[in-house]
Amino acid sequence: MLKNIFIVLLLIISLLSCNTSLNNDSYNGNEEANIYIPKTEYGIIVDSLFVVKDKVKKNEFLADILLKYKVDYYYIDYIARYTRDTFDVRRIRSGNNYTVICDNDTSKKALYFAYEINPYRYVLYNFKDSLLVNKGVKEVVIKPDTISGEISSSLWNSIAEIGGDPNLANSLSEVYAWTIDFFGLQKGDKYTVYYEKQYVDGEYIELGKIIAANFHHIGNDNYAFYFVQNNEGDYFDEKGNSLQRTFLKAPLRYSRISSGFSHSRLHPVLKIRRPHHGVDYAAPSGTPVYTVGDGIVIKKGYQKRGGGNYISIKH
Repeated sequence: MLKNIFIVLLLIISLLSCNTSLNNDSYNGNEEANIYIPKTEYGIIVDSLFVVKDKVKKNEFLADILLKYKVDYYYIDYIARYTRDTFDVRRIRSGNNYTVICDNDTSKKALYFAYEINPYRYVLYNFKDSLLVNKGVKEVVIKPDTISGEISSSLWNSIAEIGGDPNLANSLSEVYAWTIDFFGLQKGDKYTVYYEKQYVDGEYIELGKIIAANFHHIGNDNYAFYFVQNNEGDYFDEKGNSLQRTFLKAPLRYSRISSGFSHSRLHPVLKIRRPHHGVDYAAPSGTPVYTVGDGIVIKKGYQKRGGGNYISIKH
């Protein structure tokens, strides 16, 4: 049965590979009946209310926002002191979204205040009667999408050039971590990916999981299919074999190689040619580094003359 599922997915990927651009879903169904649906914000019907949406400005605090909407300062102080168990208002950050829902009269007095902790989570303050504070989670809508492309410079650039999310490059490198060395991709390599995109309030937020993919690398097709068994998801090839192997192809997430293995490399400082029996990776500070396989740590220390901190592992 598992093999049959992979065969069906393989046919889908093969058809999608014929398209070399980003494909968006379209809806061609008949228009639904004209049914009135009230407008809501954070579960509140706001048709008869005044709604203000904005972002927290630099050096702006809760009081700076609520005082503009007729919330007394002593009440703001009460909010700050007695709702910390739900959310500490000192954690309000500039750049985050907030919404003030007011009376739709001349007073424009705030009835509700919603602060978005991140695109998914928010805290809602209800000022209508006694103070109520609750945290909530927005609905996440997952939509499938497909992208196909060919590498001319880098995978990251290839995806960005056709309108995709460049972070998909990292996701692909994790799926194929045991089968493809993404630091050794070649010009002309091709890929097709069927994956999920997450939306909140109709706005794209971030990538979901990769459902299926084919990466054509150095003349070979490398298929990957996401499949759940025993309540755990993993990636398999078209024959039903797990993509995980004994050793990773690289010790860190996809970035770039700053200096490769060579018997005669021009030293960047000394300006002389000498062997460089290692691979140097360039990555931001704090990037996790992984051992390429299970093993035993046999030594750790500091190597002078540019080596720095190191760990020696026996596989």
